[in-house]
Amino acid sequence: MKTAQSFFLFSSYYIIGDKMKVYSHRGESKYAPENTMSAYYLAYLVGSDGIETDLRKTKDDVLVLIHDKSVDRTSNYSGKVADYTFDELLNMDFGDEYYKGEKIVRLTEFLKNFSERNVNIYIELKETGYEKLIVDTLKQYSLKNVVLISFKYNLLKKIREMDNSIKLGWLIYDVSDSIIKDCKNIKLNHVLCTAICLSKDEVTKLKNNNFIVSAWGVLGKSEIKRLKNIGVDRIIYDSGYDVKKFLKKERKNV
Repeated sequence: MKTAQSFFLFSSYYIIGDKMKVYSHRGESKYAPENTMSAYYLAYLVGSDGIETDLRKTKDDVLVLIHDKSVDRTSNYSGKVADYTFDELLNMDFGDEYYKGEKIVRLTEFLKNFSERNVNIYIELKETGYEKLIVDTLKQYSLKNVVLISFKYNLLKKIREMDNSIKLGWLIYDVSDSIIKDCKNIKLNHVLCTAICLSKDEVTKLKNNNFIVSAWGVLGKSEIKRLKNIGVDRIIYDSGYDVKKFLKKERKNV
């Protein structure tokens, strides 16, 4: 019942209107279990401009969406994702007291449901070693709204060498001339910087170099307002609903 109520409640807040786009972090993870289909659909229904999620590989080479190396924190089992087959992971419950029986999500299932919807997608690559599997899988789907992101520059570089069309973004902690040079070297489309380190000058410099600028690690409403004012293109936050509601209120107060 709580799940259904949440969907109907939040879908009534389908509010858009800001230049700065909002991505729901691991889906609408404040209100549903992270990286589950419920969290992804909820993000879509509340009008989030995008969904951010995380990618890992199982023991039998299936690409699944989960943040941690292990299932300990987000399921009723324990152990490393890489030590389980996909079928074994399907026996686990990734839900909570309100969302019972949530299953781990396969990348192909996610792309089948969301790659052609009017929603942007950030997929964070957590590990190296299976870049070809990732590229081969992505080629089966529409990628116009999909961006692969990672902290691992060499991983992004390897994917760029395999495919020149996939959109890529680098997760960084601070902006520098050398960072910008590295971004250009592999034709990155997006730069995603920790919110606390972003200044107006840095945002301007990145935009002048034709990068889409996103902020992660956003701490609250005052930070959201600051990031909007300095020209950040996109932010990643645990609840797109909360951000949309706050930005709507800010517009009314102007």
